[in-house]
Amino acid sequence: MEIIIILLMIAAAAGVEAFIYFKFGTKNLTYSAKLNKSEVYEGELVCLTEELNNSKPLPLPFVKTEIIAPDCLDFGVKAQASKEQMCYIPSVFALKSREKCTRTRNIKCGRRGVFELGANSLYGGDLFGFSGFTLPAEVKETLTVLPSPLSAEAFEPSSRLLYGDTIARRFICEDPFLISGAHEYTGREPMNSIFWNGSARTGRLLALNHDHTTSARVMILLNFQRRGDIVAVAHEEVCELLIKAAALALDQSVRLGAEFALAINVPDEEKLTVRAGEEFRVQQLRRLARLKPDCKERLEDLLLRLPTDNFTDIVVITPTLPQETADILRKMQRNGKGVFVYTPRNESDADFCAVITRAMAKIRSEEND
Repeated sequence: MEIIIILLMIAAAAGVEAFIYFKFGTKNLTYSAKLNKSEVYEGELVCLTEELNNSKPLPLPFVKTEIIAPDCLDFGVKAQASKEQMCYIPSVFALKSREKCTRTRNIKCGRRGVFELGANSLYGGDLFGFSGFTLPAEVKETLTVLPSPLSAEAFEPSSRLLYGDTIARRFICEDPFLISGAHEYTGREPMNSIFWNGSARTGRLLALNHDHTTSARVMILLNFQRRGDIVAVAHEEVCELLIKAAALALDQSVRLGAEFALAINVPDEEKLTVRAGEEFRVQQLRRLARLKPDCKERLEDLLLRLPTDNFTDIVVITPTLPQETADILRKMQRNGKGVFVYTPRNESDADFCAVITRAMAKIRSEEND
């Protein structure tokens, strides 16, 4: 009889405890998850801080959250990916009364893109597992992962490409800092252009020749066409490699002080905007982060349609360089333009081409480890 009474008392106590957690478990319970950065490069780390605050006298022995994130974000734990390439990362908390718990997770960003991560709900229960409660937690954070450039040490473009000033055939004003020779003084030259040292050595009055210069303007053309005769997109790994090469070309343009524009052979992405500076480079990297590889037209047709005459240098990034494309670029080179091509496969006899490989993309991530 005593045993039955004890069991009934235990059952009654468990029932009361279950009712209390069911009724008051979610009261004064808040959850938040925030990233310390909203924009990083591939291979870099970002911190996600989870904060669970229990402001009531009732302790919580078990609270569980699930962070939903793309599988390209590495949380350092094993998580099975779904068909939608999403992972569910569990977090378990145990809180005393009026206690706040903070947990920080380091996330390694493995691929470019714009991602959303967060949690949908909280799950909790009592000490014995008889009762549970659910609390909606609409927490969403947006993370932009910018593409990291290929290793700059792996290859460099020719010395003709990407420098601050280039000689122009004609211009409105001469460049007073660029001296290209001397000629006999005619009386029409200003006095500050007289070449006094040369005049003393030759015994006749000479004036300096000044050439015409203009700032370098670089057009970076990113193409995803698999082959020259087929308007189809290349393999995903090849496209990612080409995007990294475009990021390298943007870096070199900023480093050398040139104006640049990025044209992409993707619908609504071939528009050219010419600017210079670090801020514009980051804007173009954000463009590349959001980009979905596609192919709008043949590379040869795009080259003939774009206003290449407005640029001093042309950088083409393409999965393959056929002979027909190389002939068009060689004609531009003969007309005085700097031409350079980044490609994994060169099918032409062009000498202005650098072959890029996946190994060049791995060097940057190894440096960040």
